[in-house]
Amino acid sequence: MSVMHNRMSLQIPESWWKWAQATQGVERYRYIEDFFHRLGWKTFIPMPETDVIKNTNTLPFMLTTSNGKGFYIAIVPEQLLTLTSEIKNKSLDFCPLSRLLLDEFSMDYSPFVLITDFCKFHLYSMPDQTLIMWADYPAQFQVEMAPIFLESSISNGSLDEIPHKPKSVMACELREWNANWVKNFSHHANLSEEKANIILDRFIILHHVFSNRIFWKTHEFLEERFLDLIDLVITQPASQEIGEGLIALFHDMWFDWRIDVFQIDSEIDRILSQDEIVSELLYEYPLLSPKKFDTAVLLESFNYGDALERMRVRMVPEPNPDRETYLHAQTKETIDQAQIRVDISEEGYRAIVFWFDRLIKCYEMLEESEMADLPSPESIDDLWSWGQWNNNIPMTFRNKIQQACHQGFRIYYQSSRQLRIARLLLTIHLIQLYSQSKYPLERFPSMEQVFVKKTEPIPSERSQSKRASL
Repeated sequence: MSVMHNRMSLQIPESWWKWAQATQGVERYRYIEDFFHRLGWKTFIPMPETDVIKNTNTLPFMLTTSNGKGFYIAIVPEQLLTLTSEIKNKSLDFCPLSRLLLDEFSMDYSPFVLITDFCKFHLYSMPDQTLIMWADYPAQFQVEMAPIFLESSISNGSLDEIPHKPKSVMACELREWNANWVKNFSHHANLSEEKANIILDRFIILHHVFSNRIFWKTHEFLEERFLDLIDLVITQPASQEIGEGLIALFHDMWFDWRIDVFQIDSEIDRILSQDEIVSELLYEYPLLSPKKFDTAVLLESFNYGDALERMRVRMVPEPNPDRETYLHAQTKETIDQAQIRVDISEEGYRAIVFWFDRLIKCYEMLEESEMADLPSPESIDDLWSWGQWNNNIPMTFRNKIQQACHQGFRIYYQSSRQLRIARLLLTIHLIQLYSQSKYPLERFPSMEQVFVKKTEPIPSERSQSKRASL
């Protein structure tokens, strides 16, 4: 019988829990040891003390069975762990303490961490960075969670049977978090939905920029300033410098990085100057699971509302023989003028990344074949010949992604919603492409010309090919 069906509850009197929560020092260790024994654990290994562990007065242990299965458990001081209902009501994944502690454990031994103050119990999956099981009071833990954490149950794989949060659920939570903040901006500052979404998109993009580290000059400095603002919110929530600090940071990100969503906007700056609302946003942002910013989850979060828009979120790119023929027909002489046009209304959102990659692949294949026919630069021994050789190289070969954004790729949209989704998807994809290239980036390519408001039918690649042949 599955260990998940073993519902025999743990019998611990209420008075024991109260004393376990209140005791300190040596007496607290006695209650912790008794707690482990009641769950059937004979082997529990104290974890090394780090600065975070020490500063939060946390007692971490590693519990292991004879067959190598187990989990981490962190015993934290009373009242420092937030009620799960408060976390869930805001569509978050962590409280400040659990967010801080999760980074202190390694997945080398176990992907599971149980955090508890002997009143509330939070079980996290480290690979997913999500809360997968919880109890807000001891009686709930004894009935719903304790049978899973018995030594005999863990040995039989009980933790592996706990269902993890599906991407669709994470997407729904991200959508709710986004919607709550759009309402907050509208209610407190009378900000339009479009401008509110730009603010939230900046935070989504920041996750990918900081995770991929593509900017070689200013990345660390700007990231430190951002983290300092978050620390200021936690340590000095009444500070009067937070809003102006975030405005200045976003301005510097625009000047240094040139990512479109950071363009200076006086209306957005007016909202960000309000310390109270900005402090709350900076407080919540790190309490979201990083997995919610993955492209698949992010795109799924837009799977709501109009039936046609929901279809465009789910549409899989289809073969396009005309477009493939057009790409294969390109030469060194024509590639700088070549252009792929993706219509979101007809092809869906996934076509953006698919056809951008196909265009870059076309650039790479053409460069490989054409450059093979040119003499190597090492064989040229005079300046005039080198100039002639250099002039024969198309602009496309010099900077493929920049050329695609400047000339080679166009996305046609009909609504602000379509523009928002397309801009997010392409920006994140470009960040990932630059990260994969391993070449440090100074400034992001301009995407101003990429997005085109659709006012009339888009010329097909077949008509482009006919004009080119004529």
